Amino acid sequence: MDVPHMGWNNINIMNNHPLLKGFDKKSYFYFLHSYTFYCKEKEQILTSTDYHGSFTSSFQNNNIYGVQFHPEKSHKCGVRLLENFASI
Repeated sequence: MDVPHMGWNNINIMNNHPLLKGFDKKSYFYFLHSYTFYCKEKEQILTSTDYHGSFTSSFQNNNIYGVQFHPEKSHKCGVRLLENFASI
């Protein structure tokens, strides 16, 4: 996979979860990273993203959440994600 990955990209929803309420294939987030995270436990993957291959862009394990993108730089989608997180 080519890294660094810098710029806007969409998410592919893999698991229906309250964190993702209101999102669809057209939801874009800002990415800036030099590594990728591959989740071995498929049921923990919330979203994936395609960038020269598919990778886990968000996951959940019990009360731990992780995202590969930057919600604080992702405008309306980032605000919605943070609101969803606060409501969980």
